[in-house]
Amino acid sequence: MVAKTMGTEVSGLEEFESIVRVLRFFAATRNYSFLDRIGNALNPETVEVALRDALRTFSSIYDASPADEKGLKYYEYEEGRRIRLPAKPSEGEVAAFLRAVWQDVGVARRVAIMAMSVPAREER
Repeated sequence: MVAKTMGTEVSGLEEFESIVRVLRFFAATRNYSFLDRIGNALNPETVEVALRDALRTFSSIYDASPADEKGLKYYEYEEGRRIRLPAKPSEGEVAAFLRAVWQDVGVARRVAIMAMSVPAREER
């Protein structure tokens, strides 16, 4: 997928899928603050701070969650409701996302929108 925003061509957002998955986790658990901050950011600095806070919170949850026999981690967010945790984004994925955001802050908006949507295929 190739998208253009504000005159800057950006290759598909698939390369940011792990970031979308982390943001989708927050949407599923009804914690929209990170999505709102990233989606409504007017400059790259705001996206960086919001993403840092989101990844810090997600890492705390991820590290505190026990793994099942298959090595999968789940988070219980309401009584009886749990969600499988996605993998943490790699350093390279985060760096690529931030580079794209510095070229066009609209990339962050589109990633936040994708996080709010239903995934087209089952996530692993």
